[in-house]
Amino acid sequence: SREKPFKKDILQNEINKPKLIKEHYEQAKFDCLVCIGGNGTMLTASLLSEAGLNIIGIPKTIDNDVWGTDVTFGFDSAVNIATESIDRLHTTANSHKRIMIIEVMGHHAGWIALYSGVAGGGDIILLPEIPYNEQIICGYLEKRAIAKKAYSIVVVAEGIEKPKKIKAGDYIAKVITENLDYETRVTVLGYLQRGGTPSPTDRILATRYGTHAVDLIAEDRYSEMVCVINNDITSIKLSEIQDKTRLVPANFPLIRKARRFGTCFGDVIP
Repeated sequence: SREKPFKKDILQNEINKPKLIKEHYEQAKFDCLVCIGGNGTMLTASLLSEAGLNIIGIPKTIDNDVWGTDVTFGFDSAVNIATESIDRLHTTANSHKRIMIIEVMGHHAGWIALYSGVAGGGDIILLPEIPYNEQIICGYLEKRAIAKKAYSIVVVAEGIEKPKKIKAGDYIAKVITENLDYETRVTVLGYLQRGGTPSPTDRILATRYGTHAVDLIAEDRYSEMVCVINNDITSIKLSEIQDKTRLVPANFPLIRKARRFGTCFGDVIP
């Protein structure tokens, strides 16, 4: 899934990779090519399908941002790791009376930050999809301090709006320390979220995806991506998901529920 044969710089290279892929596909006499990956992989799958290859797509990314499916496998495992990390930060934050900031993956979509932040009891959760106000963040932390809260947990998606050449977590820490006399510490999970043992939920989802992909091949139904809609395994045309990203809606049910029990998303003080 790391290979992107249709990127402009690759197409301008002396090697025509799309043509080479098609030649190898035909030489090997493949019946079908199953492409497993995220948005870039699904775009490649769609373009290869348009080039005449029998293609099936399976959505796999921890970001959970593939359009057309409710969930991608890999997401649950990443959320488990992030949630456990937040759980561990609660105890050290409490003992040292600090603002703990944890940065998780999510360039354009804040699914990991949202789910791990809610599951881990984050006090502030910052997503790329919800513009935040620095004064709102500081105001909420002050409100917690006045209420004698010993510490606060801030969960930050890496893709939030910020100046260039500074990490999201570091920038939020800078905002807090410049406006408030509070001690902060930043933890960046990075690639820990992408490795290790997959969760049982992801293993089962991958199994369901794989068996449905085989069913599609047996029925000669190509140019489709397997997906989950309301917990049912089905499929969608690859052409329908081109150039689309599944972002977190501002009115997403989990956001609404989190707001009700006092979670701040940087836009209003609860």
